[in-house]
Amino acid sequence: MRPVRIGITEKNRNPYWEMVNAGWYDAARRLDLELRIDAPDSEDIDAQVAMMRAQLDSGVDALAFVATRTDAFDDVVADAHDRNVPVVAFDLDAPASGRLLFVGMEPPEQAGRRAGAQMAGLIEDGATVIVQTGSEQAPGAVGKRAGFEAVMAEHAVTVIDAPSDGEDAATAYATARSLLHAHPEASGIFGVYGYHPILQARAVEAVRRTGEVAIVGFDMLPETVDLVAAGSVAASTWIREYYFGYYAAAAISDLVRLGTTDALTMRGMDAERPAGNVFVPPPVVYTKDTIGEFREWSRRVDLGHVKGVVA
Repeated sequence: MRPVRIGITEKNRNPYWEMVNAGWYDAARRLDLELRIDAPDSEDIDAQVAMMRAQLDSGVDALAFVATRTDAFDDVVADAHDRNVPVVAFDLDAPASGRLLFVGMEPPEQAGRRAGAQMAGLIEDGATVIVQTGSEQAPGAVGKRAGFEAVMAEHAVTVIDAPSDGEDAATAYATARSLLHAHPEASGIFGVYGYHPILQARAVEAVRRTGEVAIVGFDMLPETVDLVAAGSVAASTWIREYYFGYYAAAAISDLVRLGTTDALTMRGMDAERPAGNVFVPPPVVYTKDTIGEFREWSRRVDLGHVKGVVA
């Protein structure tokens, strides 16, 4: 039996995807899958669609994609279905696209509210917080910021909204440093993407405010893990993106080898109404007191073979 060939299209080449791809590759080794992972250098929906079409034309058995915008992938998903190629979404969903299932993060606003609750427990009501984003349009970024700021409003916290850094690390760092200088009253700083807490910690140190500004963020990049362990980042939410890749790979293996109806039914999902077929691994918030649990998990899963992932 030959390997199942999967065409995977991600949102960009951000280090965040290292952990997602660790899950894809681990599942591929165990389940005899052949992966083709494509992504534009930065957010580019037209490029994503073109990559998916190229994967289809290359003869893959299944497609998996990140829905950077919910309404942008309907046509290519329909083309795949016309060719009897199953499609799943991961990380970000497009429930009306016709994809068969989604594995990924909780609604972004809910994730933002969780981060907001963490920040609210670290600062005084009525304080000032700086908020950074890497995109003004991406649903994940918009939702996380909205949820976070809703919780800040509930605690009468003043929010200083930074302009988008366009997913550029140098810009994000410069913006954080500038705003920390301009707002010495700020007692917290938050960003919606995984690189934000790392750069914010550097900026806080550069302006000599270590220990004065609470940093709350997302993801468990290697630098973030070290910063949480050191107490420089107060809390970071891990959305368990490793399992986005692993679970999506396992589901695709079954979709191709067992057929759509059996593969979905045995997961308690509906083959006739796939919009509701969703699996969200429960997120975990790590602090200095609990970061050892993540390090133990990463050793057990053995992520050392993947660049940029804590081993």
